[in-house]
Amino acid sequence: MKTRQRLQSDRSITLKYPAPPRGGAVIPLVAISLVVILACAALSVDAGNLYRERRNSQIAADAAAEAAAMELYASNGNDTDAAETAALTLAQAHGYDAEAVTVNMPPAAGAFAGKHGYVEVIVNANPPRFFSGISSNSALAVTSRAVAAGTYIPTKASVLILETKKNNALKFKGSSSIMEVGGDIIVNSKAKKAVDIKKKSQVKAEHVLVTGGLSKNSRRSITGEVKTGVAPTPDPFEYLPAPPKSTSMDASRFRTAVAGKDVYNLVPGTYKSLKFDKNDEVRMSPGIYFVDGGGFEIKGDATVQASGVMIYNEGKRGFKISTKGKVEISPPTSGAYKGISLFQESTKKTKVEFKKQSQIDISGILYAPNSEVKFKKSDMTIDDGDDDDWEEEADEPMEEDVGPVETTGIGAAIVAKKLSVGSKTKLIITGSNIPAKRPILSIVE
Repeated sequence: MKTRQRLQSDRSITLKYPAPPRGGAVIPLVAISLVVILACAALSVDAGNLYRERRNSQIAADAAAEAAAMELYASNGNDTDAAETAALTLAQAHGYDAEAVTVNMPPAAGAFAGKHGYVEVIVNANPPRFFSGISSNSALAVTSRAVAAGTYIPTKASVLILETKKNNALKFKGSSSIMEVGGDIIVNSKAKKAVDIKKKSQVKAEHVLVTGGLSKNSRRSITGEVKTGVAPTPDPFEYLPAPPKSTSMDASRFRTAVAGKDVYNLVPGTYKSLKFDKNDEVRMSPGIYFVDGGGFEIKGDATVQASGVMIYNEGKRGFKISTKGKVEISPPTSGAYKGISLFQESTKKTKVEFKKQSQIDISGILYAPNSEVKFKKSDMTIDDGDDDDWEEEADEPMEEDVGPVETTGIGAAIVAKKLSVGSKTKLIITGSNIPAKRPILSIVE
């Protein structure tokens, strides 16, 4: 109790003598802090203004470059005046007059400098200063740049369909079929349904380039970039002449009976027809084989071995390969017909048909410029040196009348008037050696 009274007494004594004044020491700190805060505010406002101007000018540059590229694309790169006008018009719509915009065709710098079909747009802007004007009178500067392409660039195709007018130039007639190619698929038909892919079928390609359009369900069945309205691709072999007829040959002259089967050791020449059946074994020496009207047909269990061979088929009877035996055909490696294995005469609408075949390995190009190439219930796989097996997507059972399909192969590329793929068919082309061009219409820098 005494202690409490003493503390109270001491407190009362202390209160009689207040602390001395501090002398305003916090004022300089507040002043310094206000300067820092105002500087940060000025920096934030002007930096935000710069960022907004940078964003707006980049949007204007991109839009102007794309507009110019569209004009270049439409004129095949020739109408640069229209392209420049389009660029300046779009830039003005975004608030930038002609003095602030530079249009270069071709680009003056960057990865596409000097390249025809590309346009470079540079937008310069001078946004006003706000708080930072206290410390500097120099103008702020913002530069935005965009490069767009409106042209065609080289590409490699695996399939080229030459039909120019009709629907179904490329057609999948049944469901659950697959076509996979290593390069592009090009369809020249300008029809609204130039490509028709049935439900549950699949097409896999780097690009599918169509002059006309696709049926309603086709686009969803394609894995790869699809472009319509593309300029047709010329036939790369249009001026390739038919081979001249040479010495007339009769295949029966080269036939010998060995172990219960007929063995044919053929040499180049002109044959009325080349037709083999049962368990025939056919060996073809390198060179050009001219089939004069009777057709080329392999069926039954017949086998064919032909290296460095080009088979030219003339007449109404075309190529028909439906054997269960092994067929190996590779093209010449030199001369006028280098790279072409099967050549169907170009004036007659003769069909080229592959059906239910097994162990087919035909490398090189199948060239049938006026013919429909048909694949029926077959499994065609390219042998391009890759030993990886194709894994079938068994999302539904095979049809009862189809039976098992074997792994076979067709050449590295197909050039034909039309191409049709039947139900339960797999066509895989890993090669891509048809020279072509594909459109590019986009911002590239």
